Amino acid sequence: MMGMVQSLNVSVASAIVLYEAQRQRQAAGMYEREKSALSEEAIHKTLFERGHPVLAKVAKRKNLPYPPLDDEGQIVADEAWWKEMQKA
Repeated sequence: MMGMVQSLNVSVASAIVLYEAQRQRQAAGMYEREKSALSEEAIHKTLFERGHPVLAKVAKRKNLPYPPLDDEGQIVADEAWWKEMQKA
């Protein structure tokens, strides 16, 4: 019974923290925005680095720009970019 009570306490605490985060975001108007507060460049950089971490690391090391991503997060790059990525 002891474990169940501790588990319940953790779940209730988690729910309270999540509710408070949602409440603060709502009060700040974060759910009513038409467009993100972040720039398109920052969004693209974050999506590329998190969706393709290995390729992002190589591109960064070779000073290559991140290519565009399609709606599903797949890389849309020309042949020249891929050849530069494959060079030793």
